[in-house]
Amino acid sequence: MLLEILTVAATATAPTDPSQLPPKTVSPLIVTAQPKAAPPADATVAIDSDDDAPGAQHVSVWPAGAWAAKIDGHVTLTCFVDAHGLAERCRVAYETPQGRGFGAAALELQPTLKVTPLKGADGQPLAANMNIALTFKAPKPQDNVQQLIQATNPRAGRDAAWQDLDVRQNPISLRAVVMMNHPVWVKAPDFDELTKAYPARGGGAEGYAVAHCEVLRTGDLTRCVVSKEEPTGRGFATAALTLAAQFRISPEVMKYAPHGAPIEVDIPIRLPPPGAVDRTVTAPAWVAGVDPEAAPKLFPPEAAAKGVTSGRGTAKCLVTPDGTLADCAPESADPGGLGFSEAAVKLASTMRMNLWSSDAEPVEGGVVHVAIRLNLDPATN
Repeated sequence: MLLEILTVAATATAPTDPSQLPPKTVSPLIVTAQPKAAPPADATVAIDSDDDAPGAQHVSVWPAGAWAAKIDGHVTLTCFVDAHGLAERCRVAYETPQGRGFGAAALELQPTLKVTPLKGADGQPLAANMNIALTFKAPKPQDNVQQLIQATNPRAGRDAAWQDLDVRQNPISLRAVVMMNHPVWVKAPDFDELTKAYPARGGGAEGYAVAHCEVLRTGDLTRCVVSKEEPTGRGFATAALTLAAQFRISPEVMKYAPHGAPIEVDIPIRLPPPGAVDRTVTAPAWVAGVDPEAAPKLFPPEAAAKGVTSGRGTAKCLVTPDGTLADCAPESADPGGLGFSEAAVKLASTMRMNLWSSDAEPVEGGVVHVAIRLNLDPATN
C-alpha cells in the first residue's frame, strides 16, 4: 500500500511540460563514417600468406575467417611515424571488406611496421602522421598442382622429373594465437648489450629486425623467430634473436593473460652501428607517470606568490635497471627562476618507464629529459 501511495504522489507532482523537466547532460559522442575511398597512401606494405614471401620471413597476422575463405583485404592505417620510420601509434582509417577482421589484424602488425619516413624542408627525416596501406593477399592454390600430381604418380615412370619440380605459393600454416600488445618488460637488453650484438657483417648500416616469440606464463620468451629484417643477409636477424633471449615480460601482467591459445609478442629492434648509438631516450613508454595528486602540491610557492599559475620545468635523469629515474637534476624552465625545474625533479623521481622504448631501443643506462607542466588550478590540468 505504501508503494502505491508513493507512486501516485510521484505521478501527480511530475511536470507535464517538457520545458519544466530538469536538463540532462549527455556526453558528446562523435561517430565518423568510413570514407568511400581509402586516403592517399604515404607507404605500402604487403602482408603475404605463402612461403614465396621475400626473404622467407613467414610470420603474418591474419583474421582466421578471411584466411579460410581466401578473401583479400585492404587496410589503411593512419600512424604516427617517428624519424626512424617506426609506426608508434596507429588507428584504422579505412578497411575493406568491413567486418572480416582485417583492421584488427593490421593493428596487431603495428610493431612490425617500418617505412620510409617523411622528410622536412631540410631533407631530414621527420616524425609525422602517415597513411600506411596494407594489402592482405589471401593464400592461393599452387599454380602447378597438376605437375606435382604427375611427378609424384608412380605410374608416370622415370621420365617425371619430380626432383626438379618447383612447388610455388605453398600457404604458411595457420594457427590460433593471442597477440600481446604493449608488453611490460621487467628485463630487456641495455645499451652495452645492444652494441655488442651488432653483427660483423653489418657494414656500418643501421639494421632493423622484429623478433616474434611465444610468451611463457613466467614471462620468459621461447620459440623466437625473425618476422622481418632490414637489410637482409647482414646478420641482423641473428643479432635480434640473440637479444630476444634477454627479454622478459612482467609475471604480474601474465597473471591476467588468457589461457588456451599460445600468447605471442613482436619485439622491434633497431641496431645502429656501435659508433652511432645514442644513449638519450627520446621515445619512452611510461609505465608510471606523474602522480596527479602530488603534482598540485609541488607547485612552486615563489611562482604562486608572483601570480604565475602555470609553468614548465625539465629534469635530466638516468634510467635505472627497473625503469625508474635516478640522479635527476634541474634543467631549463619556463618561466625560469621560479622553481619549476626543481619541482620537475621531484615528480620525475616517482615515474617509471618500460624497459624497451617506442623507437625500438634500450632505456637502461640511458639519459632522459623529462618536461613537466604544472598548473596552480587543478581544473586547468
